[in-house]
Amino acid sequence: MEVKHSKSFKNLPNYSIEWGYGTWSKDWKKKDFAIRNRYNKDDGGFNLRGSAEIPWRDFNRLITESITENQFSNKELKAIIKLAIKQLIKNIFKK
Repeated sequence: MEVKHSKSFKNLPNYSIEWGYGTWSKDWKKKDFAIRNRYNKDDGGFNLRGSAEIPWRDFNRLITESITENQFSNKELKAIIKLAIKQLIKNIFKK
């Protein structure tokens, strides 16, 4: 993955989330945006099976279909809505 942004978590030292371009689109003129969980191993590498890249459009489909298929709890849905509204307001008034 050609990483463009990543986020680490203090309470999860061997875990991060990465956003960037998927390895499958390396030689394409227009690269495919992707997301992945990254689980670092103690030897410095990372767990390939646990750190799979997902195309951004598939990631979005996973979320929307999980909502439609009632896979999130009400507590999870409330958290998603709250964060989405906060970010939408930030984006609108960011100018």
